[in-house]
Amino acid sequence: MIRMRIGEYQELKVVRDSPHGLYLGDGEAEVLLPRTFCPRGIRFGDTLEVFVLTDSEDRLVATTQRPKATVGEFAYLEVLSLTESGAFFDWGLDKDLFCPRRELPQYIQPDEKHLVRIYLDEVSGRVACTTKFNKYLRSDGRELVPGQAVKILVTSLSRDVVKVIVEDRIKGSIFPDEWHDRLYVGEKRTGYVKTVRPDDGKVAISLRPQGYQAVLGEKDRLMSSLRSAGGMLPVSDKSTPEEIHRRFGLSKGAFKKLIGSLYREGQIEIHPDCIRLRKR
Repeated sequence: MIRMRIGEYQELKVVRDSPHGLYLGDGEAEVLLPRTFCPRGIRFGDTLEVFVLTDSEDRLVATTQRPKATVGEFAYLEVLSLTESGAFFDWGLDKDLFCPRRELPQYIQPDEKHLVRIYLDEVSGRVACTTKFNKYLRSDGRELVPGQAVKILVTSLSRDVVKVIVEDRIKGSIFPDEWHDRLYVGEKRTGYVKTVRPDDGKVAISLRPQGYQAVLGEKDRLMSSLRSAGGMLPVSDKSTPEEIHRRFGLSKGAFKKLIGSLYREGQIEIHPDCIRLRKR
């Protein structure tokens, strides 16, 4: 049997109707999907993906609304209100997300945004969040493999490094040579493991796929830049790494592999001070 999981998405079957909505079940337990969230045309026996939580009276309830994060995940959320017992955050559902006072920073105000981790309070059975999330993270990412695609969340920005959370459990860093795009705190996206230090497991992340095939994936972008510039770009394999990175967001080694491949295909000419489209 499947246990009803609070704070997560589940696929449940419609088992019966009621004046207040539809009851969905997993073969062991049932949960009410209020009439407001019942899709048109849904029938007995149909399967529906819903998010399960508790209502204001601690009863199980389902919704087809989608929260910004689920139990075990991180999100950058706005503070809606403060009370003596804690704060309420907007997480995309009609029922706001509660953060107990002990899990808040010393200074916090409505309308601010804070990075939180969502968890299930085992005592009350309610979904809650905390801003004190470092205890859920570790620095050792030796379970990861260079080149692996991973889910990342940006947590802080500085001139020297972008700090990220990898797969909701590991601390990671993006260094300046990998800043190809504008990033902002709270942004979620796919990253790629660049390196994992063998001595301590610290993880460096790239925003681009790794390896030779990933470099070749930049062909279309470079050819488009050449065409837009009238067939010539004042950059070559003799250019500085800084100039190459500024223009294309690539390392010099990756750029040389890329233009070398295009040259062998007969698509470009390589000169000491520029590259040109080859005339057909």
